[in-house]
Amino acid sequence: MNANTALSDEELIKKIKERDETAFGELVNRYKRLGLSLAHSMTGNMQDAEDISQEAFAIVYTEIAKFRGESSFKTWFYKIVLNLCRAHNRKTRLASLIPLHFINKEGEEEAIEIKGGTNPEKEFSDKQKGSAIANAVKRLPIKQREAFVMKHLRGLKISEISEIMGCAEGTVKVHLFRAVRDLQKKLKGVLR
Repeated sequence: MNANTALSDEELIKKIKERDETAFGELVNRYKRLGLSLAHSMTGNMQDAEDISQEAFAIVYTEIAKFRGESSFKTWFYKIVLNLCRAHNRKTRLASLIPLHFINKEGEEEAIEIKGGTNPEKEFSDKQKGSAIANAVKRLPIKQREAFVMKHLRGLKISEISEIMGCAEGTVKVHLFRAVRDLQKKLKGVLR
């Protein structure tokens, strides 16, 4: 077992600033699944997500000296990943193609779906509902989609989302409110 696994993020960052390669490796191990999962949610493509995640860690490595600890490392890292995703989506015009997927604890891609029982008609109906939800989320305006994904699929706090998106907490709440309102309108007849 690596001695760095018991260290806090702040202690690891201090070691990384002192050029401790094993500390950087531990930080990568702690955050690679989270970075990959967020990037995949924002790009809709696993290969692009892997590239963005790797690029994010390259940025962390080269810019760690500038990290002042005014926010958590997780927030700083998510902001890097989100900015890379935004740039990628602008460049490739894929901003509206975001699936509802996540990376599970084993590092495998998994779709978010509504679980059905043993009733085939209900299972088919549930799959249709899941597809309708995914399509509705894909059609949300980008800021609403970012806030919605980070809050409801990643479980981040409003304050963390605010810092990552670079806007006030009130603005994040407005994006979330509008996202939920828009989803309710788009899914009005579907979720009965």
